[in-house]
This record gives sequence, structure tokens and C-alpha cells, in this order.
Amino acid sequence: MASLPDAPSTTLASRVRHARSIGIRAAVLGCLLALVFPGRMVDAALADRIVAVVEANIVSDKPVKPRVITASEVDELARPMLARIAKEGGNIDPMAIRKRVLEELIQRLLREQQAEQLGITVDEKDIDAVMSQVERNNKLPPGTLPQALARQGIELDGYRQELRDQLMRGRLINKVIRPLVSVSPDEIQALYRASRGAEGPLEVRLGQILLAVDGTTEAARIEEKAKLAAKLVDQLRAGASLATLAGQYSDDPSSLQGGEIGWFKQGELMPEMESKVFPLKPGEVVGPIRSGQGIHVVMMLEKRQAKPKTASATGLTKVKARHILLKVAANADAQEEKRVWQAIQKIRMELLEGGNFAELAKRYSQDNSAAEGGDLKWFGPGVMVAPFEEAAFRLRPQEFSEPVRTPFGWHLILVEEKKSLAPDSLEAMSKELEERVMESKLQARYNQWLRDLRLRAYVEYR
Repeated sequence: MASLPDAPSTTLASRVRHARSIGIRAAVLGCLLALVFPGRMVDAALADRIVAVVEANIVSDKPVKPRVITASEVDELARPMLARIAKEGGNIDPMAIRKRVLEELIQRLLREQQAEQLGITVDEKDIDAVMSQVERNNKLPPGTLPQALARQGIELDGYRQELRDQLMRGRLINKVIRPLVSVSPDEIQALYRASRGAEGPLEVRLGQILLAVDGTTEAARIEEKAKLAAKLVDQLRAGASLATLAGQYSDDPSSLQGGEIGWFKQGELMPEMESKVFPLKPGEVVGPIRSGQGIHVVMMLEKRQAKPKTASATGLTKVKARHILLKVAANADAQEEKRVWQAIQKIRMELLEGGNFAELAKRYSQDNSAAEGGDLKWFGPGVMVAPFEEAAFRLRPQEFSEPVRTPFGWHLILVEEKKSLAPDSLEAMSKELEERVMESKLQARYNQWLRDLRLRAYVEYR
């Protein structure tokens, strides 16, 4: 989305009060009705008029600049959705779909404003890097992804915006949400018991309609939404288009993708949803399902047995290790780099002369583990940074390494023990299971964070 001009400097709260006094609802309705009939001649100024001014309510020393959304932006984002529904033969309600699009654009601006306050950015180079990775993963010649997307009917601008949203989501989650979320051993064991099977974990591709409900929603409104959800279930079971109904009713961003929310393994869905969804057959619908996010209607789109992971040389091995770290600053010059390298070599000579690794770690290591003699406990693959992990898994028990350079500095590594794990054991699978539970929790907490951000925001409709 192109950068938007700053809104006038008057406070949004005062503008909202003024807008209400002159009948803002009628103004919004008139604007959106003009967009419902794109085939008619519409004045250019009206077509690109401002339809909303958005300002996140953030407590910060840095001022939050109001941002605007124009009618043409709403129309551009709504166009693919309207075309998809028309292609599927659904009954189009352009007004409802554009309202959903407007709400998604508001959410995007609020995320951007919050990210700016946190110093989180996504620039064009970041998106280019992801596109290059997509080309490598799909064995496409460099620079040919836009043509491949065009052959599938995917607009490049929309694809880049989706990548931008994904990168922003990941960075916001890592900064704001991940420090607040943890996974307990009991949760890992519960998922392990539920997902054991020689054929590999079950995966499902889902579509949903979400009717948002939170702690402030009145009981009468909740009952009304529950009745609507039940009605939507009946319509889907009778053959109605998921894309059409999601586009008109769903409060989830997936409404812009026809309600599709992707593939999930067991443990990656909210507990309220998982037990009801996994028994479904493709094409079946379940709901209403109540969760902390609201009321869900879920359709099973596809189901498959995932292939079990192939065992690698280190994939079923864990090591118990110690290390000594001498840090190197990110902006260190060649002279400083050489000084630290010489210091780590000197420590290695002490080890070769019979020095005790744990005692030397206590004396020299600049890592938090120094007090425990550099003890890193047991770890498996995917826990440490790649250079450290590669060196550790090559070592034999009671063997220590040459100096190893990582982004943190220079390390010496001692492997004390090694053990092999059965591929289907809890210990071998624990990291993957933890990631699946973590992803479910992060997504739920992130959705709640977005709702809170939206509830606190000032939005003036024009």
C-alpha cells in the first residue's frame, strides 16, 4: 500500500464528535454506495476521497501520526474478493465486503503505527529477500517469480503486501507476544500422546468464519451472533460458497482469502476447536464453536497424513555440552577480532595442557552459563546457532573443539555425553511438539492483542 498523507492536526476525538453531530453515518453510507457500482461514472474526487482516519491509542513519548484510508484503496483490496465470489457464482453483497476490507485496512494501519513506536520496520529489501527465497525453494530462475504469479492469476502488488503483513506479524509477535507465552512439559506430553502414530501426524486444511466476541460484548449480542453462526452452518451444509459468506460476515483477516486459514497439525489449533475439527471429513462443517476470539464456523477443506520426518545424522541425537564464550561486538574492527581470537586460542592451550574445562569456563567465559562451568545441559538439533551446532555434533564424548565463530563471538565446546533417540520418542519429538503448541498460543495471544489495539483506537469514518 502506498504511503499515505498525514491527517489534519486536530485531535481525532474532537473530529469524531463533530462528525457524529453532522450525520457521519449517512456520509459513510453514501461513500460506500458509490463504490458498490464501479461500472457507473463516479466523480474522480469522490472515488479517491478519504473514508477513514485512523490513530492508535499508544502511551509513548513519540507522537502517533493519524493515517488515512482512501476509497480507491478499499476498492483495490476488495476487487479480487468480489471477482472470486462472482466466479464461484455466489450472491455478492459489495457493501458488506467493502466494509470488511475497510476494517482490514484499519487493522493494518494500527499495526503499522504500533510497529513504528516499537522501532519495527519492513522495507522493500526485506520483501525482495523473501521473494528470492521463494524462487530458490521452487527452483525458479532469479527474478521470475512475478511471471509465475501472473500465470496463476495472482497480482504482484497484492502478493508483496501479503508478504509484508507476514513479516510484520512475525516481528511484532517476537517483540510483543513471545516474551509473554510459554509451553509447559505437561502440554508437550499431552500433544505427544494425542498425535502418536507410525504414519505421521494428521494435517488438515481449514476454512472459517469468525464472528468476533470479547469480554465487553453484551449477552444479547452474543446470542444474536450465535444464531447467525448456526444459520451460516446450515447454509454451508446446503452448498453455499464459503468465500461468499466469509467475505460478508467473517471478522477474521482470512475473509479476504475466501475464509481459508491454511494447514494445521494436531496441537496447532485452539483446544476448543481441535477436538471438534479433526474428526471431520473433507467438506464437512462444524459450529458454532466458542473461543476467546469469538464464535467460529469451521469447514474441513482437505485432510492428509503428513510424511514422518526422515532421520538425519544428527536428527535423533542429543548432546550434553559445555562451552566457553569470548564475545565479539557486532561493530568490532579487525584488530579487536584478532585480540579475541588470540585470547580464545590461549584458553585452548590451557585445556591442551590439562586444564579443567568447567573451571576455565567459570574464569573466562562471558556467557550466563559461566557460573555453572559453561554447562549447556542436553540439547538436540535446531536449538543452537548453526556453526555451534555443527561443531558440537561432530565431536566425540570428552572431546573439545577448535575455536568456533558464531554471531556472539568465539567459542570452545566440550561434549561430555551423546545419546541416540528413537524417532518416535517424546524426547526426539519434543522440540517439534513444543513449536506446534507455541504457535497456537502465539496466534491466539496475537489476535487478542490486535482486538485490544482496535478497541483502544480512534477511528473517524468519513
